[in-house]
Order: sequence, then structure tokens, then C-alpha cells
Amino acid sequence: MWNKIKSKPLLKNFLFAFLSAILIVVVTLIWLNFYTNHGQKIETPSFLGLSIEEAEELANTYELRLTIDSVYANKQKNTVILQSPKPFSDSLESWVKSNRIIYLTVVRKMEQKIKLPAIQDNSKSLAATKLTIAGLNMKWTLIPNPYKNVVLDVKYKGKSVKAGFILPKNSTVEVLIGKGQNLNAQVPIPNLVGKTISEANLELGNKTFSLVTLYNLNKAISKEDSASTPITHQSPEYIEGATIAEGSEIIVTINK
Repeated sequence: MWNKIKSKPLLKNFLFAFLSAILIVVVTLIWLNFYTNHGQKIETPSFLGLSIEEAEELANTYELRLTIDSVYANKQKNTVILQSPKPFSDSLESWVKSNRIIYLTVVRKMEQKIKLPAIQDNSKSLAATKLTIAGLNMKWTLIPNPYKNVVLDVKYKGKSVKAGFILPKNSTVEVLIGKGQNLNAQVPIPNLVGKTISEANLELGNKTFSLVTLYNLNKAISKEDSASTPITHQSPEYIEGATIAEGSEIIVTINK
């Protein structure tokens, strides 16, 4: 029979092709069985909360490989905060095989550094927006200056800093803004005696006086009474023709 097959080239080629295909399939199945660790099943270990060194040691124990990415976060540095696939638990059955890759996300060891945005001469609202976007906290300090709510200086740890200064994210900077008062401007002392607080504020209007209210300590005054009770005293006292610096405090007393 073999002699007959050898005498027919077409049949011989077909037989060799068929046997080669079977051999390829068998070899492929054997390789896949070896590569995929057929039948092997390991509970996915939890790497959460571990340092990179601890995670690598655990991975070696289970013959797993790690791919590590890093992010900035307000958590302990150099600590795993995410993993994929998720770890095996009572509520989640998660399995892997040896030599598989576990993807980890860890917190960077170093704090994120950012540049101070340019806020000099900006309005208070614009400066606040820029600082918030940059990830900085702010402390506002009013200083005597005719330019109201305009950024005059920025300080970090007590020292003036300029745009482009490098500092850690979430740091607090002190922003100095103008009060909007002209220290050289003298204005007449307003007469507030006999007026209610609302009327006094209305009279001061666009002036930059700071109104400080004192109440009679010997008798309780409700919110409703305080709104309708007239001012009995003020300091500095009103004197016709007398002036004070614009932006000064005027202390008024309500005594029902």
C-alpha cells in the first residue's frame, strides 16, 4: 500500500500535509497548556497598603509579575492604593495563574511640586481662582493701600515670592491685598448718633470706614431690637469740621 502511495505524488503530498497539520495542532496544544498553566488557579493576593518592597516580595512568593504606576495622593507615600485584578475576598472570587502580571498603583514618594501662578496685581477673585486651580491654599492679609482687593505681594513661609516659584502642592501662601484706603486722605467724621445700624451703614455707603458695634452689656438686645435701636454714642465723636483718615474704625454703642 505504501508503495502505491509513493507512486502517486498528489496523494503523497496530501498525506504529508495532513500529518504536518496534526503535528502542529498537537504541539500548539502542548505549548498552550504549558504557557497558560492549564488547571492552575491561585487566589489573587492583596497588595493594597503594602510598600513597593513588600509588594515585590509577595509577588515573588506567588511567582507573579508586577507592573507599577504611580500617582500623587494625600496618602502614605510609597504605598499601593490600587491593583488590577482586584484581590480575592469573601465577596469577590478573583483568580490568577503564576507568571501573570498584576498592575499596581502606588503613591509617589516625593511631594508634587508646582509653580506659583502669576497673580501680582490681579484682583482677589482672579487670584483665588488661579491659586485654587494650581492646588494651593491661601491666607488673605489686608494692608493699607488705595487699591482695594488687588494683590500687592505673595509670601511663602514669611518670604516674598514671585510667579514661577516652586513649592509643594497644597501649600498655603499668604496673599497681601490692599484695603482700598488712602492713608493721606482726611474725610469729615460722620454723625451717626441717633441712627440705626442699617442707617449708619447706608450713610457710610462707599466710604471705607470700618464700623464696630458695641452693645449695652447690662441689658440683652435681640436681633430685632438691635436693628431698630438707635446709636447712642460714637468714637471718635462727631465734631463739626473735624476729620479722620479714610478707612479708620468708628466705634458705635447701642444702648436701649
